[in-house]
Amino acid sequence: MAMRRVVTAHNKDGRAIIASDVQLPANPTPNRADWAVYDVWAAENPHFPDAGERPNVGWFFPPIGGLRYMHTLMEPQTKAELASQDSMHRTATIDTVYIVKGSCMCELDDGASIQLNAGDTLIQCGAIHAWSNPFDEQCHVLVVMIGAENDLVKPAAAA
Repeated sequence: MAMRRVVTAHNKDGRAIIASDVQLPANPTPNRADWAVYDVWAAENPHFPDAGERPNVGWFFPPIGGLRYMHTLMEPQTKAELASQDSMHRTATIDTVYIVKGSCMCELDDGASIQLNAGDTLIQCGAIHAWSNPFDEQCHVLVVMIGAENDLVKPAAAA
């Protein structure tokens, strides 16, 4: 699947323009061959980038005040793949997760899990969690991660 990113900005006269219109590549996710991640946008101390280019940041999980916007495609997983997967993690972020198409599971470290379906939104507040797709179709997920203070985990250092 192709992911198109269009960015508006301003010209030298302060008029709104289309500054960028590009196709984004899918990035591989370490230890997750069943995922494709389109790293749509990221910013630290956000401001209007009038050049229309995505700010060049050296981190994946944003530092306090930074943000990252991604579109993730989760392929269906077999029972064997699910059994061998150990992807529990926690980030110093508040994540807004929106399921565009399909379904996925979010498991918490206390053993609780919840099925999320198209149209559902999850607000993830630094919880230890893992994602899976035990269903028959690809799951399309939009995610905005915002770096936040969290006494349980240190934020990522800006590069």
